[in-house]
Amino acid sequence: VPDSDLMTSIPLRKIIPDFADEIKRRKLEDTTPSKVVIPFRNEHRTDKERDVVSVPIEILRFRKENGRIISNVLNYEQEHGILKENSDATQVELRKFLSEKDPEKTKELMNSIRSSGQRDPAVITCDGFLINGNRRKVAIDALHEDTGEDEYSRMKVVILPGKDDPGGPPTKKEIEQIENRYQLQSDGKSEYTRLDQAISIRHKRDSGMSLKE
Repeated sequence: VPDSDLMTSIPLRKIIPDFADEIKRRKLEDTTPSKVVIPFRNEHRTDKERDVVSVPIEILRFRKENGRIISNVLNYEQEHGILKENSDATQVELRKFLSEKDPEKTKELMNSIRSSGQRDPAVITCDGFLINGNRRKVAIDALHEDTGEDEYSRMKVVILPGKDDPGGPPTKKEIEQIENRYQLQSDGKSEYTRLDQAISIRHKRDSGMSLKE
């Protein structure tokens, strides 16, 4: 299916212009400029490379649709009302959910980043919401809080296109596909609980993904 058909038939994830402007303004080329191929659209099949840049951690945000915490989000919303991702209070809750999922993995990642730095870039929307790299942000946030060191004040990321970029912004389905493809490559990463996995599969299906995807 051509990208243009996907864009018109499947809803886009809403971009928050102020957040996107801040990402554009504050991103920096990484100290050692690099490019990577990510599993977005067909780019992993054509070896299309995207730039890795550095972005301040405080303007990177968690998505509540993240499959690893989807059961926590649903339980919270049933008891307290809808979580709004652009709210600082919501970001605190999402970070708490992530921190409580497999804390040993987070400690291991903190130790790895402390000794070797951030090896793999995260993947974000153009307005700074994480699609891949949530635990890395939790770990780097914790290291920055513990040490106050500048080296933990930024994250390496790949930024997906916005509305004025070639190909346009990702659809909701494409975001689910990226998350799913990274989960399939999840060697050494925290696994989904069975409940999160079941709810996530339903959510992906509702977004237009087939079980094969």
